[in-house]
Amino acid sequence: MLTNEIKVALAVVLSAVVIFFGVRFLSGKPLFGAGYEVVAIFEDAQGLAPGAIVRLNGVRVGDVRDIELSPNARQVYVTLGIDGDVQIPRGSTLQTSGISALGQVAIEITPPSGAGAGRPLVAGDTLRAANTPDLFDLLAGESNSLTARADTALIGAVNTFTTLDEILQNSGGDIQAVLAQLRFLTQGATTLILDERNRIDRTLASLEDAAANASTVSDRVGRNVEDLSVVVGNDVVATSGTVRALAETNADSVTAAVNNLSSALRRADEQLVELRALTANLASLTADLDSTLNSPNGTLGLLLNDPSLYYNANSAAAALQQILQDLQAEPGRYLRELDGVVRVF
Repeated sequence: MLTNEIKVALAVVLSAVVIFFGVRFLSGKPLFGAGYEVVAIFEDAQGLAPGAIVRLNGVRVGDVRDIELSPNARQVYVTLGIDGDVQIPRGSTLQTSGISALGQVAIEITPPSGAGAGRPLVAGDTLRAANTPDLFDLLAGESNSLTARADTALIGAVNTFTTLDEILQNSGGDIQAVLAQLRFLTQGATTLILDERNRIDRTLASLEDAAANASTVSDRVGRNVEDLSVVVGNDVVATSGTVRALAETNADSVTAAVNNLSSALRRADEQLVELRALTANLASLTADLDSTLNSPNGTLGLLLNDPSLYYNANSAAAALQQILQDLQAEPGRYLRELDGVVRVF
């Protein structure tokens, strides 16, 4: 059996373990001490404290373990505890974020882009942080210029109000007249708006009635169209049945007509073949005739191409015509000459 001393010792050990893991859990540290530590060198810690959050691209990856001043008190060494499964490439930049006066300062790590990324950091590596001025330091640095601008704005406002007061004092009657005129115009505009509102109400009522009538007419037209579609559909069905019956009754006649049409088409094809042959023969005859007419040795070619033959033929025709005219004028002379010829034979 366990003695009271052993029970008390076990309770103390268990309490210490629970407190240790509870403190690590509440401070955001890994429960079993996994991870590695790197050192960041700052010119100004700007309110950093142990336990501050360390973020990589906006994601929490660790916390601040320890903060120490350098021996010459010109730099601050900040030990960062990074979770074991997080790899931070060399060349990353560090800077603080948050407001130191509110105690919400954290460290932001930005990895390099492109070819600037090196191998991941390991335990004991050192990073140099960029200086980031605090918000209140920025405001303090700009306080003089802000004060000067505020003074200029206040002086301008005072001058403007002074000028406006002088204008109001020098033109009080004119302003009252203008206000009276504005009051009169406002009353007239109000009356006009009320009249137009009544007219618009009546117009809207008329439009609503017209819309209701249009809806009624649309319903009636819809019903008429439905009835008409039913009637037309029945007629189409009846007509299609009649056409089908007619086609079935005259199927033999249609078949015979189709056969006759096919025979006629075949005969037409044969006649077309004969017509093509006749056309070819005519083309050949035309070519022969053309070659005959254009040949310089043929009769027709000589008649067409040799002008002397044409002139000789023309002279012969003229002589023959002269003989015929003489024959008609004195046929007896030619008969007497023929008589001598007949006697010889």
